[in-house]
Amino acid sequence: AKNLDYTCNKIFIIDGSTRSEHSNAFCTGFGQFRRICLFDTLLSQLSPDEIVAVLGHEIGHDKLHHVKIGMLQAMVLSLVQFFVLGQFISNPTLAHAFFLNTPKVYTGLVIFSIVWGCVESFLSIPMTVQSRHHEHQADRFSIDANRQYGTWLASGLQKMTRHSKDNLTPHPLKVFLEYSHPPLL
Repeated sequence: AKNLDYTCNKIFIIDGSTRSEHSNAFCTGFGQFRRICLFDTLLSQLSPDEIVAVLGHEIGHDKLHHVKIGMLQAMVLSLVQFFVLGQFISNPTLAHAFFLNTPKVYTGLVIFSIVWGCVESFLSIPMTVQSRHHEHQADRFSIDANRQYGTWLASGLQKMTRHSKDNLTPHPLKVFLEYSHPPLL
């Protein structure tokens, strides 16, 4: 962290082993409330060098403002979602489009949830692509900090993927549509 000119009050260890064997690390918060969190399962699966590389990756997310970008996107999406919900609940024109004489709250909620589910499936594609881009940027940040981090990061991520029994070679279309993190192989 010192080499990357990064200050953080604490690194938190999350007790994930009581619920599953899945391991993860993430960066959250901003300003004085920034936090890096590591699952205890990650600490037991990876070597110290691999853990340092993962920390470099998480520091990259913070230094590259990925948390702030994600929060801003979530706020904008929520505003759009509430606006559209309001239209489904109160707009007489939309009510007539769905063969209702007048807008009704409960019917508007049901129709909104069906329509928004379809809309969200399309909106999720560019958001997933951006998430993978952020992961690549954080990987690059870690590797730029120390060339050896690339090897350690790759081996650590492979261990985590194998241990969580994820598909190591998913179909490219599934990756494009659903994976927020790029596959390693």
